[in-house]
Amino acid sequence: MKTSNYLWAVLATATLSLSACGSDENENVIQPKEKTARLELTLVGTPADSRATGTLPTTDESQINRLTVAVFTGASGNPVNALREFTGDDIKAATSGTGKKITMLCEPGNGQTIYVVANASTGLFAGVTNLAGFKAKLMLLSETTKAAGAGAATDTQKANNLPMLGSAIGKDFTAGTETEAEIALSRLVARVSISSIKTAFDPVGRFKDATFKVTGVYLKNANSSVNADKTGSVLVHGGDGSTDTKKYLYETVSTHTANTELTTPYYFYTFPNVSNTPTKLIIKGMFDADGGGSSASVPRYYPIVINKKQANTTISGGAGTDKGSIALNTKYVLTAVIKGEGAPDDNTDIDPATLQLTVTVADWELTINQDVTFE
Repeated sequence: MKTSNYLWAVLATATLSLSACGSDENENVIQPKEKTARLELTLVGTPADSRATGTLPTTDESQINRLTVAVFTGASGNPVNALREFTGDDIKAATSGTGKKITMLCEPGNGQTIYVVANASTGLFAGVTNLAGFKAKLMLLSETTKAAGAGAATDTQKANNLPMLGSAIGKDFTAGTETEAEIALSRLVARVSISSIKTAFDPVGRFKDATFKVTGVYLKNANSSVNADKTGSVLVHGGDGSTDTKKYLYETVSTHTANTELTTPYYFYTFPNVSNTPTKLIIKGMFDADGGGSSASVPRYYPIVINKKQANTTISGGAGTDKGSIALNTKYVLTAVIKGEGAPDDNTDIDPATLQLTVTVADWELTINQDVTFE
């Protein structure tokens, strides 16, 4: 895996200053520990604009709008030591290279665990009493539709409100000493984008006069929730507003001219998916077998199983899988070449012989480029 300057979305450096606090009264009574450990975090973020269809985001995918810091003791059941959500003035001054420091008080103790979560829903972890309860909370993909983490959900995902997670374990907070913990936050989402769709019908083949016009692209079987253990399996589908579909995972294409290359990049964010129901990017459009002759245009679908080895598939920079999978903090960059007729619906996979993929892995933690040819 390659790294980049913004591979890690944010660095949170925690310096814990601890001082002893005792009592001369009734030494035989166990006194509750006071919160004498000072947790100091330095945030580094990159404020930027929200998503705009047609351009791929860069530094705005590192933006922090809300931060939850949770500390759990090493005692049985890992009860909460301290938990606080930071928003607004607490974090908005963070800039690249240096950032605003925020602090919270904790109890001293050994073997403690720190979790830092960025851009989860407001109050998601309120009332959590232990580590198990914290890990049971689900972060929702729909939060990515709220610009800078504020307001109501929309029908469009934003590059500047991506959920992120980092942790540190086995931290000893000793009175009178200063301990530093550096926590790197990684994005919990992957980005799936398609940057080129073109046709290449065989001039002496069955579809020599065929035309295809793209009308939409969307995700199918996208994982919509994830917890602090980075697992979740609630799958949703993109759609234009029909029952049980999510508009934020669907992009209408209204400007494509049949048989010309579509070069406007469209992209979506989704949580990791390693289930037996792989995530797919669907190309939807109107297919005319004889280009305006006796046959009428019909809707056809070209499903691309993300990160799957198959015929006419090239994966560079990283390995594919037998069934396809989605990893967190990974970019999947697809291109497609259409040479034949698609499927009548998005539940039907096309013969792998018609699918050509090129996958290149680089930054983000991974970048996977996927080129697809449909014969």
